[in-house]
Amino acid sequence: MQSKQVRKQSQRIKGIVIGVLTITVITIVGSPMVHAAPVDTNIDAQAAIVVDAQSGQIIAQQNMDKVLPAASTSKLMTAYLVNQAINKDKLFNWDSPVKISRNVAKVSTEAELTNVPLKVGGHYSVKKLYQAALLGSANAAAMALGDAINGNQHAYIDHMQEQLNDWGINDATINSAAGLLNSQVYSDAVGNNPNTENMMSAKDMAIIATHLVNDYPDVIQTTALPRTNFYGTNVESMNALLPGGKVKSQYHFDGLKTGTSTKAHQNFVGTLTYDNRRLITVVYGTGPVNGFNPTRFYQTIKLLDQTLSKVHFVQVPQGQLKAATDIKNGKTKQAQVTNAQSIGVWLPIDQTAPKVSITPNKDLAAPLKQGAAAGTIKMNDITYLSKHDEQAGPAVAKQTVEKLGFFARLWHGFLDLF
Repeated sequence: MQSKQVRKQSQRIKGIVIGVLTITVITIVGSPMVHAAPVDTNIDAQAAIVVDAQSGQIIAQQNMDKVLPAASTSKLMTAYLVNQAINKDKLFNWDSPVKISRNVAKVSTEAELTNVPLKVGGHYSVKKLYQAALLGSANAAAMALGDAINGNQHAYIDHMQEQLNDWGINDATINSAAGLLNSQVYSDAVGNNPNTENMMSAKDMAIIATHLVNDYPDVIQTTALPRTNFYGTNVESMNALLPGGKVKSQYHFDGLKTGTSTKAHQNFVGTLTYDNRRLITVVYGTGPVNGFNPTRFYQTIKLLDQTLSKVHFVQVPQGQLKAATDIKNGKTKQAQVTNAQSIGVWLPIDQTAPKVSITPNKDLAAPLKQGAAAGTIKMNDITYLSKHDEQAGPAVAKQTVEKLGFFARLWHGFLDLF
């Protein structure tokens, strides 16, 4: 567990950050950044990752790029596409009825699978199926939602793959809306290999989870529920780290999803708020598969303990960073620039300010008004989930730079010849 002494040390460091930032020297560069590695963890799992959902920063990792069975954590992808179908594509709403195919109904009767009972030709609301899939990991419910989005499982799985590709995930194998083996979905199987299942890395899953909580934050209202009722069937959340759950923790989780299979063992994707930041945790491949076994949850706690004892969150206020860059035709040869937006970053516990670079706008020239766009600020020592996340924000002029008069510009141009 994170000690009180470490917490107090973190608070003392935060208290002096603003004073340090005002004297920070920032290098003006245009070359590619060099990223420092996140915290390397050592937990009993095949892979793990901790991500700041708001910035995409990878805070800690363990074999994060290793491709592994995803099992029912795959249902987070289905949760995303359901929200997209409602909020963006307007295909249906939460109360829309979903008709159950014969094959999906057959999957719902399999005793070895987690499910809610579904009848052939029966109609169940999108909301009820969604809650059953997320909380109780109901496999046939997830498949029914895929049918509702694309008409059939094969078209839906193609849709899943397209969305992953759009996010830059190209190493994942997708064959199921629910994360089941081909042999477990009967006529909805993709390909001829009965043992094929969804495969992706912990980093891939962190990308999915981050998009889900950022684009559709209302998902937390569902994943935070301890239970729900599915047309008379009680459905308990499988997340034992929720408040009041079977596993006690100092961390306050409000989602997201478990996953279990013979090959995957125990997987868990979690989300929580810590230091007013939303974090995503992924633990893949831990513990045996035998009834309720809390290993995945204890390893998640261990993952956070190892991570948060070594880092702290630093908020760089707007206008606190200072740097100078060359400017053409100005009464001064350099323009003072600063960060236009507040920047948040996780740093090693003994580091009080981030190292950043500012790439000035091409051909920056006077006149330049205070607050005008002057370049781009990027972090030098941070690793992100994607290149899209790397841009920390725009740089703007800290002061106005007036333009030289005509004859002064001629004189400067003459001097430059020598």
